[in-house]
Amino acid sequence: MDEIKLQIKGKEHDTYVIHYSCDGFYNGGAYAPAICSISLVNYGTKELHSFALNNYLVLGKSLMESEQQLLKDFVEFYKNLNNPIFVHWNMDYLEFGFNTIRARAENFGLHDFDLTKIRDYNLCAVFHTSLITSLEQNNCKRVTVLNGKDEASCFNKRAFEMVKMSTEGKVLGLVDLFEKYLSNDLKDSSEDDYIY
Repeated sequence: MDEIKLQIKGKEHDTYVIHYSCDGFYNGGAYAPAICSISLVNYGTKELHSFALNNYLVLGKSLMESEQQLLKDFVEFYKNLNNPIFVHWNMDYLEFGFNTIRARAENFGLHDFDLTKIRDYNLCAVFHTSLITSLEQNNCKRVTVLNGKDEASCFNKRAFEMVKMSTEGKVLGLVDLFEKYLSNDLKDSSEDDYIY
């Protein structure tokens, strides 16, 4: 904990809590899963930034155009960050997270999402439960939060607003969880409950 406290001290405005949703896992192939939403909260200002299919679909864009614009806007946002620190839940794996977003952006010809710029802290390393269980145990779960299976079902039914609300609920819950972690106010969890 001291490491992350030292890392963000004086850099709270460059620290972002991030979460995302897509339509499946990435297997490292040529095509990455479709990105439905990416939500970030600036830890210093608590400002929510949401890049979601629904934001573009309501403007009359097609599904592909909406996803491409979502990724373009996110990559532009990312490029303008100054040495960001990302706090996340399991987004540093090959099959999901930053690699999936990068691969999907590249599917649309966007090659500016430079992962070498990312300094990150995986909050999952602190817990021995799933994200939703950790949020529930620490009274950080929003009512809009869905599990991954339900998010995928909403995606398939084109209920993109529900996925966006779930992603936003998770990132806001992660902010609360991170604050409790930094203030040593977390509920203990059992190692037997550990799930990705």
